[in-house]
Amino acid sequence: MSNEEQENSKVNALETIVAPRVCSLCNIPEQEVLVEYQRWKLVRTKTMKGHRERLMLLHKNHLRTLDEGSVGEAYLLLMKAGSKFFSYTDKWAIFEPVYATVPGHWHRVASDLEENAQDYDQILKTPRMIIDNHDGTISRVYPDGNVPGPSNKAS
Repeated sequence: MSNEEQENSKVNALETIVAPRVCSLCNIPEQEVLVEYQRWKLVRTKTMKGHRERLMLLHKNHLRTLDEGSVGEAYLLLMKAGSKFFSYTDKWAIFEPVYATVPGHWHRVASDLEENAQDYDQILKTPRMIIDNHDGTISRVYPDGNVPGPSNKAS
């Protein structure tokens, strides 16, 4: 295990014990859960910000970071659920947590791309994955126009 993975494990272990008492995501009432998976919960966000639909997928455990496989699982679950919940629109997006109000609990928000929504300017500033409901394409959008290339780190 790398030093970074060991450090993440220590942080996650401590937060799993201490943080759930005060974490709003750990304390979402069961009646607000739309779909429950083995390790995940899908809920509507508390604030819709002018969207017809705005969803959040969160890990059931209070974890700040996840391994790559878990992140992939989360995105697949959110894409599957999103194709149903966002069937009314041509395109919708999953957002990186740049503006997350609860940064200590791993989650992702997805919404339609309503131009009249209260957070549309914020949407344009947020890295996101856009899903096209008609042709099934998925594209990444980075607000600064930079597309990450291969890492320069030595393996």
